[in-house]
Amino acid sequence: MYESRTRSRVAGTVIVTLTTAALAACSSGGSASGQQTAAAAIKPQQILSAPKNLLAASQPQPNGTLWALAGNAAGKELFDISLANGGGIGSVPVSRTARSVTESLGGVIGLALGAPGTGALDLINGTTGKVTKTILLGAPATDVIAGSDGATFYVLDGTAKSAGVTIVNSRNGDAQGTVQVPPNTVSIVPDSLGASVYALQPDGRVSQIAIAGGRTLTSFPTGPGARSIALSPDGSTLYVLKNAGRAPNVAEVDVSTEVMQRVLPAPSDCLQVLVSADGSLLYQLVGTSSYGNIQIVKS
Repeated sequence: MYESRTRSRVAGTVIVTLTTAALAACSSGGSASGQQTAAAAIKPQQILSAPKNLLAASQPQPNGTLWALAGNAAGKELFDISLANGGGIGSVPVSRTARSVTESLGGVIGLALGAPGTGALDLINGTTGKVTKTILLGAPATDVIAGSDGATFYVLDGTAKSAGVTIVNSRNGDAQGTVQVPPNTVSIVPDSLGASVYALQPDGRVSQIAIAGGRTLTSFPTGPGARSIALSPDGSTLYVLKNAGRAPNVAEVDVSTEVMQRVLPAPSDCLQVLVSADGSLLYQLVGTSSYGNIQIVKS
């Protein structure tokens, strides 16, 4: 069981020892597009325990940690987790409206908040766990991710009728502009140059939209049931998590050709996909009201 402790990242040594026992409850799903045999042969290299009610996590940091958001309507926390051994470094209570989390290379945590009719981005000091600034948004925020420069945050906020990505400087909290994306966008990721954003829709369509001018540069399908998108550090490969039917999987798409190269299996109840800082590993987040875990596969 994952035991929660409220403590800052640097307040001491590892607080919680996470176990990987009883994680088999999250089994891998099948694959698609005629690649079932190859995909089925790909097994997780490691399965790390995570809090139950896991909701989202930040990109893995170069130091081998990530922040995981977990909780429910009664309360939510950020958990600082070591990806080397699954050790819990500490946890911080956060707003019950928290929906997504990211972290800059400078240790600033971005927490996307989404309540009915309102949204915001909390900037949190990763050492003390204190909110240093709140940037109000025009609509509920559902996703946030740090750009490749390690300082720029991209925040997805919107309603059923309109959606946009607000670009925020994490160093000073200044909002630098907004680019419109499809109204039903569920997940975003900026390109490696910070010149455009990829917007993922539930039907699996990915649209690349220029930040300057908001023009749609390209749009292509990846398959139905999509919920999370990630980009390799070199900007060459997109990973699209899909939970369609009984065969959850991750489509690996070549950015230059927009062609799916292969399909990786994904576990049941998978809710987000992330790429390691060096691009060699794929992290698949699993969360239910009973358990949570992070499954690691070679990308």
